[in-house]
Amino acid sequence: MTNHLAHARAVHRENDERGAVAVITALCLVVLVGFAAIAIDVGMMYEERAQLQNGADAAAFAVAQDCAVGTDCLDASAVLPRAQQMADANARDARSKATILELDKTKQKVRVQASTVDGKSGAGSLALSFAPVLGIDKATVGATASAVWGAPKAGTAMFPIAFAACEFHLTGAPQVLVLGGKGPTKCPKTGGSTGHVGDLPGGFGWIGEKDSTSCGVYVAAGDTVKSSTGASIPSGCTTAATEAALKNRTVLLPVYDQIGVGTGNNGTYRIAAWAAFEVHGYTFTGNVNWNPGLVTGACGTNCDGIYGRFVRFVTLDDAGFVMGPPTSYGTTVVELRD
Repeated sequence: MTNHLAHARAVHRENDERGAVAVITALCLVVLVGFAAIAIDVGMMYEERAQLQNGADAAAFAVAQDCAVGTDCLDASAVLPRAQQMADANARDARSKATILELDKTKQKVRVQASTVDGKSGAGSLALSFAPVLGIDKATVGATASAVWGAPKAGTAMFPIAFAACEFHLTGAPQVLVLGGKGPTKCPKTGGSTGHVGDLPGGFGWIGEKDSTSCGVYVAAGDTVKSSTGASIPSGCTTAATEAALKNRTVLLPVYDQIGVGTGNNGTYRIAAWAAFEVHGYTFTGNVNWNPGLVTGACGTNCDGIYGRFVRFVTLDDAGFVMGPPTSYGTTVVELRD
């Protein structure tokens, strides 16, 4: 074996092939560095774009939420600082450039772009590590996102009650929503067995089927829904389900603007919109309650209802609500579109 290697070495020397391996190695290194540029620099660009996409999504969401509640939404220059804040917060080096590509308050839409700012130089491009050997020194990376906002049109009422539109007052003052008209109300007197607009005798504000195994009920604006008779809480609303739906929660409740001519199970409500109610306490027949003194202190010992206040509220698209045109009830859905 040793003799064979010595012979091969002698042959290479005679053919003047010394240094050929070095040339081949140098050429291979160029190829290897090129692959490193692809593996490392392209991977770095993908990571940068992922951060920028998160920033663009967050910026679009934040601007849409601000516009939904009427905060700092005059024009693109007014919302840009908010977009920049969210874009930077989602960049690993806290550096990016946010641009408002579109702000249409009529269509209730905003489109935001987040693009690269080099964390070291501050340049508007990403410095590459290995690609310069291929003549590529830097790259510009960007991502866009759009968000829209509007009032909820349809969704699941996590607790199956509806209240009359005349009860709604977005003043922030606490109030009690009573079931069955057995207590104070902001609705005008009309006579009848309950004496209040929107109260169906025996209806007690419940919607859906009283024997349903689910506490929630899906309704949409424009729907005509049946009332459920009886003072008892629907069977699907166990104590645990009621607590999960209401305790320390801001809950979206259907608002009705018209009632049918029937009573009890023959009565109907026409759903008009949704409103957000911040729950501070509740009490229902069957000893289902939380902070019941707030309710009874406002409407007397012989009443069922929810105590709290109406609030402006923005819910994100993961809440499962269908978006509709704006309403005056202070509740908005924000959805990310791309």
